[in-house]
Amino acid sequence: MIVRALLRLLTLAALTAVGVWLGRRIGGARRRQARRPPASPPTRDPMVRDRVCNTFLPRARALEARVGDETHFFCSEACRNRFLESSRAARSA
Repeated sequence: MIVRALLRLLTLAALTAVGVWLGRRIGGARRRQARRPPASPPTRDPMVRDRVCNTFLPRARALEARVGDETHFFCSEACRNRFLESSRAARSA
């Protein structure tokens, strides 16, 4: 009879320990998830528009081309080359 009581007590203690461990694992994951760093602040760099594909991008990342007195911005070499070719064709026509 004493042995049965001790086994019940040990079983109850083991189940309690497993429950506490699981609770901490689940609760800890939620707390770690809540502590995510905030998103990076928006860039302060002004946005410019690519004249060929109409993509907006930060001015610091844009490629430039000067045609006359105007500066034009582009997202890639391909867009810049296409624009320069069309402006040369327009000037020669």
